[in-house]
Amino acid sequence: MSASSKKHVREDVTRKLEIALDRLYRIWNEIGIDESQVGNRAGTVSMHLCNLLEEMVSEEEQLREQMAANIQRFVDDLSTLCLELAVPTVKVSEHLSMVQREKELRTRLENLNREKQERLKKLKMLHERDQHLCDTLCTTPYYVPTNMVPSKEQLQELEAHVRGLEAEKEKRHKEFLHTKQKVVELCNEMDYDPETSFERDLICEDGEAFQLSTENMESLKNVLHDLERKNHNLVQQVKDLWARIHSLWDRLELEESERTDFESRHQGHKHSILSGLRDEVLRCEQLKFANLQRFVEGARRELVDWWNRCYFSKSQRDAFPAYHDETYTEELLEVHERELVNMQQYYKDHEHVLDLMTKRDKLWNEMLEFEKKASDPNRFFNDRGGKLLREEKARKKLMKDLPKVEEDAREEIEAWEKENGRVFLLEGVPFVHYIQRQWELFREQKENEKQERMKNKAKQMEEEMTFGSKPTSNTPAKRRFLNTPTRTPLKARKLNETPRTPASVSRIQHSSIFPSPYTRAPLSATKTPNTNHTTRRRSLRQARKHLQESMQNNNTSRSGKKKGPATATPGAHPDMFSQTTVSSGASVNNVSLATTGSYHEFAAKLKTSSSSHPGNSTLLSCESYSSKKSAGSASGRRV
Repeated sequence: MSASSKKHVREDVTRKLEIALDRLYRIWNEIGIDESQVGNRAGTVSMHLCNLLEEMVSEEEQLREQMAANIQRFVDDLSTLCLELAVPTVKVSEHLSMVQREKELRTRLENLNREKQERLKKLKMLHERDQHLCDTLCTTPYYVPTNMVPSKEQLQELEAHVRGLEAEKEKRHKEFLHTKQKVVELCNEMDYDPETSFERDLICEDGEAFQLSTENMESLKNVLHDLERKNHNLVQQVKDLWARIHSLWDRLELEESERTDFESRHQGHKHSILSGLRDEVLRCEQLKFANLQRFVEGARRELVDWWNRCYFSKSQRDAFPAYHDETYTEELLEVHERELVNMQQYYKDHEHVLDLMTKRDKLWNEMLEFEKKASDPNRFFNDRGGKLLREEKARKKLMKDLPKVEEDAREEIEAWEKENGRVFLLEGVPFVHYIQRQWELFREQKENEKQERMKNKAKQMEEEMTFGSKPTSNTPAKRRFLNTPTRTPLKARKLNETPRTPASVSRIQHSSIFPSPYTRAPLSATKTPNTNHTTRRRSLRQARKHLQESMQNNNTSRSGKKKGPATATPGAHPDMFSQTTVSSGASVNNVSLATTGSYHEFAAKLKTSSSSHPGNSTLLSCESYSSKKSAGSASGRRV
């Protein structure tokens, strides 16, 4: 078959070569290449064909050599693996071709390598489990030779060893958990604190971290026996103390409720219980009356709490005279306890109404708190994070909820009164009167606060008019924008162009001082236009003239009442000037001094009203101011 294939290839190659040569010579002839060049080109074609054939032969020879090398390598690797795995040596038939031998050897080599990896993987897993179990049980690991592949028998032995360790660990772990549970229960029963490091490790640490060695298991049993012995002794001591306490209780004739309460708080036989029982023995052996006083005072405190919750009035509380009895006896204690039972029953019978009243009083107190905050002038300047907005929302919700709760309480009380045929009292008065009284007290308190503020304001104004000091406002002043002038440029220019007046008049017109209490023209009145300098100067002259006439008339009226004339001289002492000023907050530029009146006229009127207050020095200041003003006006005319 190979011969026929070879012949067929030769014929095919020869035929294709002849066709290619014919085409090449025809092309060369058409091109017109001479004979020498045609010979050269034909030689080149022959050389290319020979080189191609040589390359193909060389590649096939290399493939044959590579396959032979692979076969030899596979044979060597198989021999080594068979020795490591302790399996028979692999043999391949010599009659197979190189390709078949290579494939067969490669397949067997892959299978043996896979078995080797599986054995090593299983060995690693078993070794890790064996090491962990040996660490837990404190035993020696199973020995496996290193740097070699374990046999199947070795793996089976190691696996059996690991299963045995796991069974032993499970057995010891169950025993450990059972013993630890008993130890913990005994420690809790006795309120026992571990003393040794082994006991602390046993109770505090996790069970998985505890080494289940033979020594530890033996120590665990010893700890359990010691705790059982201590527990038995503690139980006996507690039993003896209880017998002593019951004997003392019988002698003291203590109430059963007190005994039950103490017994409920001293269950078991812990060390703390033992200490409490010993303290109870000592307490019961103390004086009987001191004990009675303590119980009576405690009952009274509880009784006051129930009175408050039931809205009892003072007369209702005074109806229990034993509350003020200072003779502490067993009968007094029993009376207080019966009253407590009665109050608790009263609250239970009227719980639906009293709960509504408690809710209503809570809302009422919140409303009072909002009113208190609303009266704080600084709250607008401390608004951070929308605090005022949240307060306003809460206040609106409160003002909606409070009437609803009051209406619900009113309906419940009316239903109760209709059912029982008598009035339901809250602090000794009906519901409607109780609500009205609270509102009246609220309005009265607000009125008192208002009167107090007005009184303080009047006192402050009196001091300011007397001593001329600026008030220190409790409310924060308005913040002026940056670079905002206190006077407009037009006003400043008019002031510079206006002839100077005496200092006192200038202060009244332009300084930042308090406005005079004298009546001014209303805002709706026609104001004098201030459009040119002539009108401005005329108004100032009229103002000075009017002020001078008023002061002269006042001096004349005073001279008629006094023995000597009171004339103002230019050399008057400067200390006689009044320091009372008017605020710049009032607008005085649009109203002339002739319409607003002089400060002396205001002082003249104040003199009449201050006759009932001899200590007021405002009149003296105003008179001094008038004298100085007359001197200033005269000097201004001379200039």
